[in-house]
Amino acid sequence: MSRRDMSVAELAEELQHSQETVRQLLNRGMFRGAYKAGRGGQTSPWRIPMTALDHYRKRQPQGYRAA
Repeated sequence: MSRRDMSVAELAEELQHSQETVRQLLNRGMFRGAYKAGRGGQTSPWRIPMTALDHYRKRQPQGYRAA
């Protein structure tokens, strides 16, 4: 069974960051495979695959607070 994609709010809670910080990370391309749902426009909500979160965590320095 595959895990569903996360919302910005869910990812922010998981990483213990604000939603705005998560959006900034998404806009900088820090989560490989993240995408805009719906029509993909500027106001469309972000969706983040669990694999993107795993990849992000692996790239963080050891001891990083959100790891």
